[in-house]
Amino acid sequence: MKKIIGLPLLSFLTISLAFAQPKKPNTTEDQITKNIEIASEHIDNDNDSANIYIQKAKDLAKKINQPLFDVKILETEGNYFGFVKNDYNNATNLYLKAVQLCEKHQLNYTKNLYHSLGVLFHLTDNYEKAKLYYTKAIPLEKKEKDSLLLARSLANLASINSTQENFKKAEELFLESLKCPSSFEIKRTTYANLGNLKIREKKFDDALKYLEKVMVKNPETGEGPDEIDFSYLLDAKTGARNFSGVDTIIPNAIKLYKSTPDLRDKSILLRALGNLYHAMGQYDKASLAKDEYILIYDSLKAKQRDEVVYEMETKYQTQKKEEEITKQEKEKDRLQLFFVIACLTIALLSYLVYQFFKQRNRLKKQTLLLETAVDEKNILLKETHHRVKNSFQIVSSLLYLQSENMKDKEAALAVKEAQNRVKSMVLIHQKLYSKDQLIGIETKEYIEDLVNDIIENQTDTIPNLTTNVSVESTVFSIDSITPLGLIINELITNCIKHAFPSSVENPKIELEFKKQGEIYILKVIDNGIGFTNEISENSFGIKLINALSKKLKGKILFENNNGTHFVMEIHKFEQMN
Repeated sequence: MKKIIGLPLLSFLTISLAFAQPKKPNTTEDQITKNIEIASEHIDNDNDSANIYIQKAKDLAKKINQPLFDVKILETEGNYFGFVKNDYNNATNLYLKAVQLCEKHQLNYTKNLYHSLGVLFHLTDNYEKAKLYYTKAIPLEKKEKDSLLLARSLANLASINSTQENFKKAEELFLESLKCPSSFEIKRTTYANLGNLKIREKKFDDALKYLEKVMVKNPETGEGPDEIDFSYLLDAKTGARNFSGVDTIIPNAIKLYKSTPDLRDKSILLRALGNLYHAMGQYDKASLAKDEYILIYDSLKAKQRDEVVYEMETKYQTQKKEEEITKQEKEKDRLQLFFVIACLTIALLSYLVYQFFKQRNRLKKQTLLLETAVDEKNILLKETHHRVKNSFQIVSSLLYLQSENMKDKEAALAVKEAQNRVKSMVLIHQKLYSKDQLIGIETKEYIEDLVNDIIENQTDTIPNLTTNVSVESTVFSIDSITPLGLIINELITNCIKHAFPSSVENPKIELEFKKQGEIYILKVIDNGIGFTNEISENSFGIKLINALSKKLKGKILFENNNGTHFVMEIHKFEQMN
């Protein structure tokens, strides 16, 4: 553990600095000062009486208009809630309120409040916030030449860096703190922390050099080092295997151990003694120290449990009384309003029932009208798709007749291909008017029917051709399914025309249409002869595929791998389900 300078009364330093030598409380200002000092003493002793003197100071401050006193009272109240009540949220709000007053009235007291906030967050192990406020306080302390407060802020910031194992930075800050004019006890604690830092770095000889300065008595008060200081010295001696002077050190440590009432300090000092005995080979004494340490440790844990239970019980009883009072007050109000509310509720329910039946009848009539209108529109839409399909069918028939009367085979084939393209669109409108769903096309059924139709009409010259169609079921809008159908028509037709000469045994065409993540993938694969050269971009079929793919924001790939492999990623589509 590390010693935090002046905690929990580190922030009270600002009060003693501000008020310097106490005067007789003749004026209102003197009385406020005296009450704040008494409150601070009670806070130091963890005494709830501090709140009485804070309230007295508040009442007196109302008689004068001096914002600095308001700021100091807010800080003292923040200290009370933070260090006596452990209500850290309330304490933080009070400190920040005081900061706002300082900024509003341009008071040179902000550094003290930042320091107090740093101490509060330091105590609660919120090191990042503590570092933030110490860092804010330090430039102001330097600017206002407050060396005593600066020494504390630097030392406490160093302590945080030591905890976070930033040992180099911690040592720099401790040494900078020692350069500031400050009290003997601040320097003693800083040297103790430096010694502890070196112990953690396992530089025990360096630790002993610092800790020698800690063991000196305060020339003003005659007070010597405390239990934690002795524990650091014993740990350093143990680590360095330097047992010089232990004949004097151990009796003083034992005397201090017996006199202190604090179980936590007892346990720390006893553990250090036990480790030293063990290092010196005095195993009997080490064993006795260990047994006594376990007893104190158990007592400490039991005490902590009792304190927690007592605090919880007190809070529970207080809360219970407050809830009971609140409940009684609410009950009175509830009884007074009950009759009026009941009458209003009955009247309102009657009105709502009336409106409900009125609205239900109106909605019923509107629903019937809407259903009729929807049925009429569906009939018209089906008729429209039927007529469009018939128009496409007429165009297809004309193209067929035209191809039959052509002598030029290439021209006849081109017309035949155009007929197949029209058929793919005929199939779309045929499915729209033949189903109840008029807003889109089911992809699985459409693509399977389209492929079967193309194969049946164009594969007379290809014996044993097999197809394998795997399509994920979804519903596409007409704007999405139309270019998709035309692309499939071009690809299947192209396979039939070019992929399978007589030398290809067991010809096969595979089509797959599946969703992958946020896109759809169309694959058309054959096991034919493939293509020997690059795909001709001047081919009408390829131009048509490229143009149609743009409507789907498609990315196209042709590969020659034991046949032609076509893959298209479809990034733009409109699903209807």
